Amino acid sequence: MNAPLAIRIEAARFSHEGGRSYNEDALGECEAVGALRLFVLADGAGGQGGGDVASQTAVAAAQAAFVQLPAFSTDTLSRCIQQADLAVLARQFGDAHLSRMASTLVVLLISYQRSQALLGNLGDSRCYVFRGNQVVAQSHDHSLVQRFIDAGLYPADKLREHPKRNVLYASLGANQDQAEPFLSTEPIALQPGDGLLLCSDGVWELLEDAQLAQLHADSSNVQVWRDALQTAVQACMPSGHDNFSAFVLRCLPAESSDDDTIPPGARPAWVTEASAI
Repeated sequence: MNAPLAIRIEAARFSHEGGRSYNEDALGECEAVGALRLFVLADGAGGQGGGDVASQTAVAAAQAAFVQLPAFSTDTLSRCIQQADLAVLARQFGDAHLSRMASTLVVLLISYQRSQALLGNLGDSRCYVFRGNQVVAQSHDHSLVQRFIDAGLYPADKLREHPKRNVLYASLGANQDQAEPFLSTEPIALQPGDGLLLCSDGVWELLEDAQLAQLHADSSNVQVWRDALQTAVQACMPSGHDNFSAFVLRCLPAESSDDDTIPPGARPAWVTEASAI
């Protein structure tokens, strides 16, 4: 069997306050050994001065955990989520004003050389993998409504209509029952043309999965996709809508160039980063 062709990633992002007066979402990314890249998105809760601290703390801790011991494995993602949780709990105990803060976390790990991805999350921020206009993989929410769906008590296609769809039973800093994070059971094979989306619930709760996939399929590059996704959210968001943030990623064939001689940690050939709006 032939080995999969290496890929590179074109990436873009956005993060908006929506109808709120401040933004509690946070995003981050980092690369290790020139062949692995971690993308992280967090959606904080706990009010101004709490939710934003929780999400920023979570993203920073997840990135630090990855850089300390980078490997393409679910253990890596588990450690990133665990360290993010511990960091949020430490900030809670260290400041009474932050005692009720919490955050979701979704993490995506990509191996360029293997052309594979691993997903992990706690809460209801999501990661999708698209091939054309189809969803081929996604993360799993830790919400009460998702529990009802898993138990066969509520239809999956009505999730976005449930008035308590945003109530979580597990998140960073608020996981008293020690619910396990979602982790990929096996690596997800990627190929050129595939798209990956990390987003807060401010994005996905307004757009059905089929719409999200079609936006990917209709976009020639990540800049077009990013702009189309933002426009779609803004076109239907109600007054006072939540913050909404996303990473959009497109898999492209790896290109051999002089950049291949650059030492690990400084390889612009692997990732093309589009400017945020």
